[in-house]
Amino acid sequence: MKKSHFLLLSLSVITGCHSAEYKKKSEWKRTYEAEQARMQKEAAQLREREANAKVRFLERYGRYQCSREDVPKIEESKGPGHRFKSMQLGDYLTLKLRLGKAIYADGHPYGPTRTESRYQLLWDNKLVAEAESLFSTPNEGPTENRIFYNPESHTLVVFEDLCGGTTRFFVFERSIQPGKAPAWTTKYFGVPDPPSAEPFPDMGRILGVGNGNIYVEINGQPYAFPFVDFSHTKLEFTVG
Repeated sequence: MKKSHFLLLSLSVITGCHSAEYKKKSEWKRTYEAEQARMQKEAAQLREREANAKVRFLERYGRYQCSREDVPKIEESKGPGHRFKSMQLGDYLTLKLRLGKAIYADGHPYGPTRTESRYQLLWDNKLVAEAESLFSTPNEGPTENRIFYNPESHTLVVFEDLCGGTTRFFVFERSIQPGKAPAWTTKYFGVPDPPSAEPFPDMGRILGVGNGNIYVEINGQPYAFPFVDFSHTKLEFTVG
């Protein structure tokens, strides 16, 4: 083979390799740019959903906004869930948990459920109120409870978490009327979820309880949610 022919063949191979490499880089660049455009579009859509969620939240709950000066001081404790036994609150109150069995409405453990478990509130060792717990025996999942106590009004809120997703709030409240013995009431209630484009947003930070409210910080803004406005009486729950 003549030297000129060899040079032409080598040049053709090099040109072909460069062409293939250029084509490969161009395809990668187009793919990268398309992926970037898709991610930017999704981010814009997420921001729009977040903004819309905040607008809807304010429309519905804006009237419950309050200032930090309105929030009463509380004592907060974290408990071991179904292993909780007893806790002394101040000089007179004692909170106990008496575990009982789960009651399945349709006989299936993943169907509507109630329990025989009861939180018992004692004042000077005298039972003054009870509340039904999510926890039961035997327990097969993770559990956690948090206790929020206002020592001035003796308002006591308990939050329960069963298996990392089934939750419950309830409150013990004490009222005093002239000429009558103090009366205790129990209410079960919920707390609004923070505005979010996500399906299961984290709960807002609880700041305090008392004055008939639970005080929650959502997006940096304190809210006073009245127990009565968010109370419910249906105690059946499902897990999973």
